[in-house]
Formats: sequence, structure tokens, C-alpha cells
Amino acid sequence: MKVATVLRWSAATVIVVALTTARLAHRGIIALPGIDTHPGLEAQLRDRGTMAIAGRVPFGLRKGDVQIVDYHQFGPLAAALDGRDSNALAAAMRESRIDGLVVRTDTPQGPAGSVLRALSMYRPVPNVTATWMDRDAALYEVREQPVVSEQDAPKLIETVRLMMQGAAAPPERLFPEALRGARPAEVMVVVRDGTAPILWRAVRGGSVARALVDATYAIIDRWGTRQQNPYGPLSSAIRGEPEPGRSPPNLLLTVAIFYDKGTLETREPAWIDRAVDEHSFAVGYERLGRWEYNLPPPTGASTRRSAEALAQLVREHDVPPPGFQRTDLTLYRFRALQLIEQSRGGPVTVANP
Repeated sequence: MKVATVLRWSAATVIVVALTTARLAHRGIIALPGIDTHPGLEAQLRDRGTMAIAGRVPFGLRKGDVQIVDYHQFGPLAAALDGRDSNALAAAMRESRIDGLVVRTDTPQGPAGSVLRALSMYRPVPNVTATWMDRDAALYEVREQPVVSEQDAPKLIETVRLMMQGAAAPPERLFPEALRGARPAEVMVVVRDGTAPILWRAVRGGSVARALVDATYAIIDRWGTRQQNPYGPLSSAIRGEPEPGRSPPNLLLTVAIFYDKGTLETREPAWIDRAVDEHSFAVGYERLGRWEYNLPPPTGASTRRSAEALAQLVREHDVPPPGFQRTDLTLYRFRALQLIEQSRGGPVTVANP
């Protein structure tokens, strides 16, 4: 009897210790050897203050000094996440004074049709960016998106067209205030023959205006023999002046502002297709200091699934096997907002993917 009693007490003690240890590990107070401690998310949480979370804290996460609080404890944030007005979330995050929002993504969160449900499914939300994602969680931050009005869009295309024809760049003070303000931006300029891209460049600058001018100059500088043989000098091609014996070119100009850029931690193709909806996002990678990306398609053009597009991208740039699953690549998804397009003599179109 005494032996049986000792065994029962020993078993109970082991169970209590195991449950306590599991609870402490789940809350991130301790880390257990051999358990996935989510190094990517842990790195993102360093040096932050209070974070809100939707869903359980990932098992084994080492939080350090960061406070991770259930989002229901922030009234305005809870109302915005459980509601359907996606435009309300950024203001609610600022009002709650949090350093970011962690959303569990391994299971749907929030009521059907809610803002939180969209975030847990990796869908875009205005003025909020998923800066980091893996199969279990995503980290969202407030990021104001630049906006080009319908009145200003034709002016941007005309600026690009005139510069390509030989005109000097306009001074930044002539751009609309929203575009010349000090806000880091990445702007892409594409020259297409129909839907086929001829030449493109994306440039980061201190403002949309600065990045647009620099990207246009990059196109002008890179227009070389490969483009000049079929189309002639850039200034003539943009004007639609044909080369001898050829039809007049009707090149399509596209200006896009890259936005909502976040790191993809998980490399599984099925997960990439889930996290990167090809109708809203494009993909890219960074390796050895080079940033490569797939072009957002023209308005109305067909799209490819994101894992397929990423695989094609690394093949085009001769990335050795296993391609985008190499650990020396940093994978990104991003949105190309304000796709502003115009063919010669045609209307200016503005689309938000």
C-alpha cells in the first residue's frame, strides 16, 4: 500500500510539474529545449513595448520583456477588429498605443466577415501592413498608405512621358503636397509593349515624387541596344514615331507605388499561395544585397499563383537549387497600389489591386 501510495503521489507530482511547465512555456515565461521557439517572431518582438494579440500566444514563444495582451482588453481595438469597417483599424491601433498586433493565422480568428477574420487570412487592410508572417502568426503594424488622387494621376504619367522625351524633371515643389512630403516610398515605372514588359525599374526615395523622378531616370539610363533595335530611341518610341519599315509603337506606361511589404518566414508553396493572394499582392526576394521582384500585371491581365511566380523569378535570376527555399533569400510579399497606366493617346487609368 505504501509503495502504491508513493507511486500515485509521484505520478501526480509529475503531471502537475508537466502542466505547470507547459503553461509557463505557452505564456513565453520559459523556453523548453527542442521546442520550436519561433525565432522569427521573437526577433520581431525585441525592443517593443505592449503588443496586442488575437488568439493564443504561440506555444514556446520567448517574449522577453514584451507585454503581449489579449486584444479584447483594448476597447477601440476590439471594436475595430470584430467589426467590418476595415478603415477603422489603423486609428484604433494608434488610439490603443500598442507597438503592433499579433494575429494567429493557423486558425481563422474573429467573426465571419470581420476585419480580424481578414487579417487571420492574410488579406489586405487599409493603412495596416503585415510586416512579418509565418504559418502560425502574422505581425501587423500601422503604415499609412500613399494615395494619388484621380486628378494627380494624369500629371504623374505626363511627367514620366515628358522626361522620357527629353524634358528636365520638374522641381519637387511642383508636385502635390501628398507626394512631395517626406515619407519613404518605393515607386516602379514600367514600359510595356502591350502586356509584355520591355524595361522597368523600382527606386526607393524619401518621397513619392523623388522616387518617381529617380525611377524615370533609371529607365532613361537603361534604355539600350536591346530596346533600341526594335523600338528606336526612347524619346521617339514614347512619341510613337516608327523606325523605318516598322509600325508605330504604342507603348504602355505604368507607374506603381510599392506598399504593404512584409517578410515571408515559411517557405512551403501551399502556404505562400495562401498568404500571398495573387490578385492583391506580388512577390519578391532579397539576396546578396539585390532586390528582385515579379511585376504586378497590367490592369485586367491574368495572374499566376504566387509560389509559381516566385519559382519563375528565382529561375530567371539563376538562383541555385533549392530556389526560393534557400535560407540566404529573404522572401517578401508586397502590394502595388495606385497602378496608373496610359498608352499613347489613350486615357489614364487608376486601379488599386
